[in-house]
Amino acid sequence: MNKNKLILFQIVMLGSLHTIGQTGTTSPYSSFGLGELKPSTFFQHQATGGTSISQQEKGVFSAANPASYANIDFTIFDAGLRATLGTRTSATSTTPIASGNFNHFAMAFPLGTKRKMGVSFGTNQYSDIGYNLRNNVTSDTPSYYNIFSGSGGISRVYIGYGIALLKNLKLGANINYNFGSMLNAKARVYPNTDNVLSFSDEQSIAYRGLDYTLGVQYSLQQNRQSNNTSKEPIKHTFGAALQTSTQLTGIGYQYSETFYGSLFDRGVRGENLTIDSIYYRDNTRDTLTKPIGFTLGYTVSKGEQWALSLETEQNQWSSIQNGSKGNPFFNNTRYSAGLSIVPSTKYSEKGNFFKKIKYSAGFRYENLYYNFQNTQLTDIGISFGLGLPVIRSFRLDEEKVAVVSRINITAEYIKRGTTTNGLLQEDFFNIGIGLNFNDKWFTKRKYQ
Repeated sequence: MNKNKLILFQIVMLGSLHTIGQTGTTSPYSSFGLGELKPSTFFQHQATGGTSISQQEKGVFSAANPASYANIDFTIFDAGLRATLGTRTSATSTTPIASGNFNHFAMAFPLGTKRKMGVSFGTNQYSDIGYNLRNNVTSDTPSYYNIFSGSGGISRVYIGYGIALLKNLKLGANINYNFGSMLNAKARVYPNTDNVLSFSDEQSIAYRGLDYTLGVQYSLQQNRQSNNTSKEPIKHTFGAALQTSTQLTGIGYQYSETFYGSLFDRGVRGENLTIDSIYYRDNTRDTLTKPIGFTLGYTVSKGEQWALSLETEQNQWSSIQNGSKGNPFFNNTRYSAGLSIVPSTKYSEKGNFFKKIKYSAGFRYENLYYNFQNTQLTDIGISFGLGLPVIRSFRLDEEKVAVVSRINITAEYIKRGTTTNGLLQEDFFNIGIGLNFNDKWFTKRKYQ
């Protein structure tokens, strides 16, 4: 790896670590459980409805299925940022929503052995918490309002290994280290009097825990011949992944205080606001459960020209109680379908830039794990993506080979929730931009 590549790698790693733990959601639905769950896939997969388990490409891998590491031929660097723009609608009002954050950073590289093997490491966000709710109570005297807020989430760092055990059978495994802090606060504010004390309660817990991802891919090729000339074979690939359950253990603090509600309502901050501390406890301990989950997928493809993928995923949240509220969560179930097309894969030929773009589209229907008033919420998503090619040539084994990297731009429209039963409906776009970079890192070139 030359000096310029090493500098690029260090800059991205530092930027990724800096953004871990920053809130990338404003959804009130992130106030329960581990928050709003984030996809573990890259943007090129999110463009196809989140399908990735059974996809096999030489220049792309999926951390959601470590068996895919055995497919790669070059060192791959993949990173991306996301933004969310849309509206949140209640029975009486509509408000704009906007957020943005780091999505993922990952690398994978093949091992120079007779049997195809690959190693990968990276980081992504598993969940996000970011909400700020207020409800006014005017029926009591004096009147007051309640504030509920939270921030944080769970991030993940992984390292994994994949191997082609047989010609068509690939296996892989990840070790995942989950970590992150969750801050939840609530307050009752009396804005019109200080004769009744306003008060707040805040709890911050830092969680840690290990889990594992096990993956498998099995492919079959359907060779076709026409006029005695072999054509690109049709390949059928089946994929599966198991995400083990784990206990996230946490330690933090809880703090309560009284304050002047009239000053708070006018926006005054600092020591003049606080009256007295009510309660403080350090070394507060807590445990959260992340449930077992599994994913099944099928992809039919023709080389790099096109691929059609189907996928289903379920995480067993129904076995977990919703903290102090007592009611269990629902199982989180996802159904996805996606299609990608590259009109021309003749990358070594000049021109025809638009024909070398990867065009992707997908659909996703997901039953979420949140339990609000015994109502299960759903996500309905329609996604589109462009993979803009960046083509370079290498001489490999005396043959000139075109290596394709891509700038991936993805937009997904999502409808979540409903305005009935006192709930909220969110309509928003997730916009992502990422870089999938292929190169001959860690490999010495030969000169003659």
